[in-house]
Amino acid sequence: MAASTPNQESSRPNSGPIPTLNEIRERTQQVFGVRPCLWQLKVAEALLKGDKDVLCTVGTGMGKTLGFWMPLLFRPGGIQIVVTPLNMLGRQNASSLAKAGIRAIAINSETATPANFATFHYRAIAVSPEQIMKPGGMFEKLLKDPLFTSRLISIVIDEAHCLTEWGEFRPEYTELGRLRYILPSSTPLMITSATLTAFALTSALRLLHMHTDRMVIIRRSSDRPNIKIGVKKIKYTLNSYTDLAFLIPEGWKPGHYKCRTLSPKAPPPELRDKIKWFNSDMTMAYKEAELENLVSGETWGLCTTDSFGMGMDVADIVLIIQWRATCKLATLWQQFGRAARNQELTGTVLLFAEKDHFDDERATKAARKAQREKTQKRKTKAAGLPASLRPAKCMDRSSPNKHMEVPSIEANEGSTASHDGGNADEGSSDEESDDETYSSGTHLPQAAAPCATGLEGLLKAIGNVGPTTKQDGRSRKRQKRGLDPGVDYLINAEIRTGLMCRRKVFDVCFDNGAAGGNLPFAV
Repeated sequence: MAASTPNQESSRPNSGPIPTLNEIRERTQQVFGVRPCLWQLKVAEALLKGDKDVLCTVGTGMGKTLGFWMPLLFRPGGIQIVVTPLNMLGRQNASSLAKAGIRAIAINSETATPANFATFHYRAIAVSPEQIMKPGGMFEKLLKDPLFTSRLISIVIDEAHCLTEWGEFRPEYTELGRLRYILPSSTPLMITSATLTAFALTSALRLLHMHTDRMVIIRRSSDRPNIKIGVKKIKYTLNSYTDLAFLIPEGWKPGHYKCRTLSPKAPPPELRDKIKWFNSDMTMAYKEAELENLVSGETWGLCTTDSFGMGMDVADIVLIIQWRATCKLATLWQQFGRAARNQELTGTVLLFAEKDHFDDERATKAARKAQREKTQKRKTKAAGLPASLRPAKCMDRSSPNKHMEVPSIEANEGSTASHDGGNADEGSSDEESDDETYSSGTHLPQAAAPCATGLEGLLKAIGNVGPTTKQDGRSRKRQKRGLDPGVDYLINAEIRTGLMCRRKVFDVCFDNGAAGGNLPFAV
């Protein structure tokens, strides 16, 4: 932990007797109406002790927010600050706490008024990185006020994977490390997320000056057993979206009167308000109303960035589709994790990926290229050209698996060269290609032979994932168009040696096998 902070109180007036786990459970059940799990009790206990920082990694929708709200029940004058990436998420937390009789507020551009900061009226404060780290802002003054900081239980960095993923376009995330130099050394920090890879976790701990010898570590698996994972090869032209035709309700026929004028430019008047825009320029009143409309079904969908929905309490989503493999594995699991937050439901998540990303397509393409080169070599030799004038042999750069076992062309009969995955307006319309969705546990066709690079390759790929550097010789924009290594292994997991299961890719990337243990490294 960083030394030389402005205030060095060895004890906090907010401290008090530490309740037992049974006492925490009973009180929580009485106030919030839910029975907390053991790991949630340990989070609350660690924050109440206040002598160490806290790291909590747990799956999406498993209730990590309850863990850092429970301490408020045992510190009547205590204050919890939660740094959250989304204003709506903070607003939702404030609403749920108000029902339990805890005064809460979500600080944003509309509520960051002097009146709301003048008194210590609110005990739960949800705030964005931009607000808490604003130079000369109200929060900077509060965090330097000994009377205020003496009441702080902790500062929680929720959705901590954003520290590394969002730092480029929200630089205030990288400024959160300065909290160590502003706060008293006795104020603990807590970080929590469902999708912290080893690199993201190491970066977050270093940024916030958190050290494993002064940290309570609570690690749970990020796996969601009630979510079925599937990957489907895009069969038709990308811009036709024909692969998504199964979403059209059964019984609908072309020309149906309700849909005869349906188009992006001129939908029927009665449907024009069913899908709406949702972004940071909208008012908070609009956002709250549209979230309620989405949950109730009044609104069918929202056009928004992938940040919407992160941690949002919409419990009955049963189908999530990612169209094209354009994001990182951690982002993909965040999106998939929005399914079936009600543990009694079963959700289905599907990744529709471009054909170029599948090993069997790569193998077929490589085999055809080899055949073309062989034919060209034979023609060149027959023409009597000297060796110096013959076409040079080129390495196939389309496949990252140079030692992949190449199936015969006959085994892939019916496949065609796939489209360019980087162009959404182009694509293959081959209707004879494979149309089978491979979900976890299904059998693969014999033509899809296992690759030589499986689990070992995945571990190496994860270890090499880091920040973009100029040494790569490519621009950042070009790098972002490439396929994320983790997503590559997810797409081809069921035919790669040592994996044979797509769920295992997430387990390896988020180190789910180490749940309940310590970190494999020191910071």
